[in-house]
Amino acid sequence: MNIDMFFLSLLNGSDSIFTDELMIILTNGITWVGLYLALAFLVIKNNKTVPQIFLIFACALVCVLLSGILNDMVFKPLFHRLRPVNDPGVKEMVAVVSGYHAKGYSFFSSHSANTFSVALFFTLLTRSKLMGVTLFSWAFINAFTRLYLGVHWFSDVTVGMLWGMMIGVLAYYLYYKIFYIISPHAKYISSQYTSTGYSHNEINLTVCVYVFTIIYCVISAVVA
Repeated sequence: MNIDMFFLSLLNGSDSIFTDELMIILTNGITWVGLYLALAFLVIKNNKTVPQIFLIFACALVCVLLSGILNDMVFKPLFHRLRPVNDPGVKEMVAVVSGYHAKGYSFFSSHSANTFSVALFFTLLTRSKLMGVTLFSWAFINAFTRLYLGVHWFSDVTVGMLWGMMIGVLAYYLYYKIFYIISPHAKYISSQYTSTGYSHNEINLTVCVYVFTIIYCVISAVVA
């Protein structure tokens, strides 16, 4: 049994209706709108000029374009790899969760690439361990849901993670080079701010939004 089949049999589906519903909710991008808004608020509140704010949003967009949209437009059509749930050779073995089927091809996971690129970019941007733990847990949750739902192979998710982190580093490098052309190079030394000038209070707010989103997902799965 190869590693893809091993993890498919290990992680795909369960006998728990609650877990099935929870995974469906967690994998939905709309679920995380509050987190996206919290990150946007963090950027706006902690940057003084419009060019600074625009630069960060532009680099975050680079993360999404190069990690997810480029994948959907180029790599997936190029490799033509079928998703486990749609692969005639294994689909009878796949537990279809609540009738969930994803469209398109499988290699590689755009969910994993998108979330890991954004997670690494904002971790480097804020230089906050708490932000890093929060965003990478969010990214790992999204990656796990794709395996649980049987819509990606383990290698799809792994490559997506690696590709996403590479794009996250690239986007931050782009930000770093441009930021210090349009802004003074300052290092913050304060208990209220990170070394790059991000308020711990706003970071804590972002973390709270994430936690409340998880609580909402759990409650929604219970009452579904």
